[in-house]
Amino acid sequence: MSGERSLPRARRNLLGRPGNVWRPASFLIAISLIAALLSPSFLTVRNLLAVATSASFLVVLAVGEAFVILVGMIDLGVESVLSAGGMFVAWLTVLHAVPWPLAVLAGLIAGGGCGLGVGLLVSRGGIPSFIVTLGTYWGIRGVALLFNQGNYISPDSASPARPFGFSWMAANVGGVSVLILITVAVVVLGQAVLSFTPLGSWIRGVGSNESAVRTVGLPSGRIKIFVFVVSGVLAALAGIMLAAWQQSIYPLSGEGDSLSAIAGVILGGIPFTGGRGSIVGAALGVLVIGVINDVIVLLGLPSLYQYIFVACILVLAGLQARLAYAK
Repeated sequence: MSGERSLPRARRNLLGRPGNVWRPASFLIAISLIAALLSPSFLTVRNLLAVATSASFLVVLAVGEAFVILVGMIDLGVESVLSAGGMFVAWLTVLHAVPWPLAVLAGLIAGGGCGLGVGLLVSRGGIPSFIVTLGTYWGIRGVALLFNQGNYISPDSASPARPFGFSWMAANVGGVSVLILITVAVVVLGQAVLSFTPLGSWIRGVGSNESAVRTVGLPSGRIKIFVFVVSGVLAALAGIMLAAWQQSIYPLSGEGDSLSAIAGVILGGIPFTGGRGSIVGAALGVLVIGVINDVIVLLGLPSLYQYIFVACILVLAGLQARLAYAK
């Protein structure tokens, strides 16, 4: 009888303990092996760097989303903050000749302000995060459309042409894109906060048992506000990085990235209920999606297949989460 009870547990621990980085790492290794079999050019250094670069924006977005989901909430508006943040900084630098350091700082502050507003409505107003962030999804998307009358912004939008100034983000250092270096720094910093600071324990505590957190006198409301501010700042940063990479930014840039970021976080081992998981795991979960998108390109399939595979990833994420956290 005990052997029968231990079998499901053995299955659950096959890929590591719940929340362990080995789970998303296993998914990434498996999908990479499949990709290598389907396309021999997948494992070239050039292609792997291209995958990491193209996924960098989504990884940064997912780090912020991971903090929100760790407290048992969700942020559906990150893709709108991404596009609006990128549009805002491009609007300042190209159309109003604001020095790029001030423009980037203003964009990050604006993203944090969006997160602050969401956090206050959720923690003080008692409105479910799903409802609030669904509102910001539409509202901030409208703000993005207001910049430059709904048109894209590029250096050529001004006459004479005026470079972004922050285009150095898309440059290479030692053959590695600065975008990748920024992304690694964000992931390392996020994991360090989660693993080595009291704040990280409090964030997990709110997701695991908010009542217990309140009982010991910790400000659960402020913690929720904090994670939404982090999500807003990182979403704006992702938009700035995307603008630098594309040398242009559109009001609808990042469309669908909220869904992809959430899928990556869940694949990374963080359950919707929060309380468990890691930032590194969330980043690996996003890379799984990045590898799938890369294979679609390498095989010459129409881009519409991306939506089908993302849907499959969501189902896979749900099955993985059920397996990992089944009692």
